[in-house]
Amino acid sequence: MHSNNYVPSRHLTIRLVPRKSTRCQQKRLSQNTRKQQCWYAIFPLTLLLSPYLIFSISIKCVTTKTLNHQKKMTSINAQPPNSATYSQDDHGSAEVVNLNAEVERPQPEERKDGGGCFARVSLFMATIIPPGGIAASAFNIASSTIGAGIVGLPSAANSSGLVMAMIYLIIITAMSVFTMHNLAVVADKSSARTFEEITGKLLGRGASYCLAGVRAFHGFSGCVAYVISVGDILSATLKGTNAPDFLKQKSGNHLLTSLMWLCFMLPLVIPRHIDSLRHVSTIAVSFIIYLVIVIVVHSCMNGLPENIKNVSVGKDDNAEIILFNSGNRAIEGLGVFMFAYVCQVVAVEIYMDMTDRSPRRFVLASAIALGICFALYVMTAFFGYMDFGRAVTGSVLLMYDPVNEPAIMVGFVGVLVKLCASYALLGMACRNGLYSIVGWDADKVAFWKHCIAVVTLSVVMLLCGLFIPNINTVLGFAGSISGGSLGFLFPALLVMYSGGFTWQKVGPFYYLTTYAVLLTGVIAIVFGTGATIWGTATG
Repeated sequence: MHSNNYVPSRHLTIRLVPRKSTRCQQKRLSQNTRKQQCWYAIFPLTLLLSPYLIFSISIKCVTTKTLNHQKKMTSINAQPPNSATYSQDDHGSAEVVNLNAEVERPQPEERKDGGGCFARVSLFMATIIPPGGIAASAFNIASSTIGAGIVGLPSAANSSGLVMAMIYLIIITAMSVFTMHNLAVVADKSSARTFEEITGKLLGRGASYCLAGVRAFHGFSGCVAYVISVGDILSATLKGTNAPDFLKQKSGNHLLTSLMWLCFMLPLVIPRHIDSLRHVSTIAVSFIIYLVIVIVVHSCMNGLPENIKNVSVGKDDNAEIILFNSGNRAIEGLGVFMFAYVCQVVAVEIYMDMTDRSPRRFVLASAIALGICFALYVMTAFFGYMDFGRAVTGSVLLMYDPVNEPAIMVGFVGVLVKLCASYALLGMACRNGLYSIVGWDADKVAFWKHCIAVVTLSVVMLLCGLFIPNINTVLGFAGSISGGSLGFLFPALLVMYSGGFTWQKVGPFYYLTTYAVLLTGVIAIVFGTGATIWGTATG
């Protein structure tokens, strides 16, 4: 009887051991998975922010040396009350004699001039990247170019075909650099300081009003795209959580997007001037670069190894990756690519801020900036398309699960900061364009009129962003109309009407390239807009 009781207990003990070990293995596996996810999020972010850490470590050394030099020069140039200045000697030098026996010590308040954190950072960045130089101009062009258009590039590659998308990017990059040279040349010839002023002098007041309207449309379309992107981020974030079903539906997403707009976007468009947001937008570009890195890593770890085996050269309904698409669908992505390269809006202002400016220096800065944009766009279009294949038909943000992927969540937070800051900047550009048409001055118009105008405009932007389902629809229209006009059509026309545009004076290459840019702008406006309308109508 005793032995019968002993045997079951031994069997029971033997059965309990594997269960315990299985639980431990599962727990250990889940811990390792979480650690890998954390490192997956932390490593790219640390790699991206390491230059900023190095900058912050060396700020004190550089700023201290600079401030001491400034104080020394100030004490030398400052002449005390009881000093005598004698005439110059034979060598042309002047002798200054201080009759005071005491040496005045600097007051403690003098340290406050450069002791602030932002002042130190600004002084350090001015030391590393001098304002008005080639590097500073290139960074300004790049930060104003990179925006919401980057999230639509994988879908545009899906529409046009992977190889055709790369061809589009190469051609648009080269032509954009050429048009930046055109704007620098006409700015020197016309002695004007803004895009509208140049257009008014060379093409007349009607063309200037037309340009202002196109700039307003570009700002309006960009703001609508930013509202749609905010909704896409919220939708992608909530779909993998235990949130109420109402918030996962369209009505709940519209409610959350409206609250985000009311709390973080609308307050930023009411002030007349928001120059400080340019620094926030510049910092937020780093998060866009981080998001591109995450897209590349995610593609290599997930969809790329499988989708690269299912590639078709021509149109094939069964293939995940298409190299060359055909039909109307092949042109639908053109507007998205052109929207991503609209940098001519601020080109004249950046050129006027350059020290020792010349078209050659501005072309060098533009080539550096657009080369950086080209690299980011190629990686986003290639790896984003390779990751999801034919499934990506809108914003690439909708394809990720940020709740289960911490690296994506970090990128989403940075993109939200970029969207809010850029919404205010583009809203200001749209507002100023409309003000110039109706004859208002943003600095002199009554504040209540200003508030009514910007709030009404922002509400219209919100409504368009809520009820336009696909961001590529907005990017296609904006890229075709504003990209074709501001980026290609107007720069070519301005050069032609600036004087001296003949085959003998400018040479065959410059002459033919200008006409090619003009023709490209017309094709983008006509066929790009038509393809977007057709694609929207046919679903």
